[in-house]
Amino acid sequence: MESKIKINGKDEDLSAMLLSAGRYALGRQTYIVQWTCEFLTNNTHLITTHDLKVIIRDIEQCEYYGWDCDKEEWIKLLKILKEELSKRGEN
Repeated sequence: MESKIKINGKDEDLSAMLLSAGRYALGRQTYIVQWTCEFLTNNTHLITTHDLKVIIRDIEQCEYYGWDCDKEEWIKLLKILKEELSKRGEN
């Protein structure tokens, strides 16, 4: 049974937390990279357009992604986030 979570705060607050999670994981070499990328991929609807653009910029400007497997996760997420941005009519 899938549970529903009630968030106390604004949608923008949750979006900012997701942005922060991505920033925390970017460049790390642990399980958190795959987990974070998967969560962001499955929850793009929770990310504001502004934060989506920031996450995309962060990934594009990253100088060190971690191991090759981590880089693959980030590049895969980048593609998904760009597709989401395009669906929203943004560049």
